[in-house]
Amino acid sequence: MAEEAAQLDRNAYRAAIMATAGFSRDYDAMALSIAKWLEGRLGSEVTVSNLRVPQGAGLANETILFEAGFTEGGERRTRGLVVRVKPTAAQLFPDPDFDGLFRLLQTLRDSGLVKAPNALWLEQDPGIVGAPFFIMDMLPARTPVSHPNHNAVGWLAEATPDQRRTVWTTAVEGLASVHRVPGELISFIGWPQYGPTGEDQQIGYWDAYAQWCGFPMPDEVLALGDWVRKHRPHDPGIHLSWGDARIGNMMFGDDFRLAGVLDWDQMALASPRHDLAWWLYFDNVYTAGSGVPRPAGMGERADTIALWEDRTGLKAGDMTWYEVFMLYKLGMISMKTGVAAGGSWESTAARAKGMVEPLRAIVGF
Repeated sequence: MAEEAAQLDRNAYRAAIMATAGFSRDYDAMALSIAKWLEGRLGSEVTVSNLRVPQGAGLANETILFEAGFTEGGERRTRGLVVRVKPTAAQLFPDPDFDGLFRLLQTLRDSGLVKAPNALWLEQDPGIVGAPFFIMDMLPARTPVSHPNHNAVGWLAEATPDQRRTVWTTAVEGLASVHRVPGELISFIGWPQYGPTGEDQQIGYWDAYAQWCGFPMPDEVLALGDWVRKHRPHDPGIHLSWGDARIGNMMFGDDFRLAGVLDWDQMALASPRHDLAWWLYFDNVYTAGSGVPRPAGMGERADTIALWEDRTGLKAGDMTWYEVFMLYKLGMISMKTGVAAGGSWESTAARAKGMVEPLRAIVGF
């Protein structure tokens, strides 16, 4: 299983990572612990049921959906909730700012600037479920999952061109909404130990990431980092950066409009062009990169850039540096997740090199 990790869907990949780390979750015990903990928040006896991992769940944190039954106003009610557990046994990023993540979600939701999940309660005591966690409301919406490819199979592929246009338009507008968040509102995030500006912090963090992983990175990936440092643009990077910016980390309602922006584990202060580069890359991965025709209604690269520029008031300009930096980060993350899932260094490095190859001619290495 480990050698085929790249072929697994995200849920199976996460399970492989947890299994390699020697971790297993007793859902029955977890349900009892969370039910008792929720009694003090919901003000009645609580039952917790139907714990499950969401389709297309992220890799950085353990995410579990469930239903909580409780009494309110003399009537028994059910509320869909989500628990996100701080990574401990299987950590894909160094020093995850779990408290900052909770605070960011609350800040974005309360400000009304971004359709972020409604983060309700943060628990620091690791004794409840084995690590700190927070609880969010479950969104009554659906995600364009990566496996199977949402452009080929599933609700988005089966939608009409007009419905897909609504998905694409509100998704890009949601991406743009992230980049309209005032920097001072979210100044508590970032990595100040790596420098005063967002771009200082981006470069410092990802250079340190290569060392933190604990195994050598392929020369082809390290060459991207050398190029990034040599060709750094004059951009202080003072905006909110989502990090894992792609349509697969969004949810949409029955009206095909954006309902939520998810998976903020790579949140940072940086140029918004980092997010745009990430978005454009994965948009290509699930169309031309997979041999899947772009469904009618879903905008092309130029359409995405034009709409993003219109909604942010920013100019994308030359995206080369940000797209190279994106592959530098993605190459290292791919190495970390592949090895963490039990894959060999050689097979994981081969995949990372394959991701880098298309940019060799552009950057000249």
